[in-house]
Amino acid sequence: MFFLLPIKKRNMGYGAQANNIIKANRALLKKKRTFKEIRHLYVGYAAEKELEFKKLTEFEKKKIKDKIRVQAKRDRLHQFNISLISLFILVLIIFGAYFLLR
Repeated sequence: MFFLLPIKKRNMGYGAQANNIIKANRALLKKKRTFKEIRHLYVGYAAEKELEFKKLTEFEKKKIKDKIRVQAKRDRLHQFNISLISLFILVLIIFGAYFLLR
């Protein structure tokens, strides 16, 4: 029954699989279009789109900046605490190993 299967369907190992992948990648590269080929689609695209930002008062801007600063300070403190705890655990492990192996 095995001899009736087409050659492509037989289990040919990793080499055949690698060759199939290389063939598929080459086929994809042939379909790939470069930027030079599609440049005309992008010409003037950025000029057409105008970004719209919310109009904020100075008070609202200051409020947002303060909120960001408070969050950044909280994050720095949290990171410092994690580093301190990690350092403490590392020192405990080193001293524990030193006294156990002495």
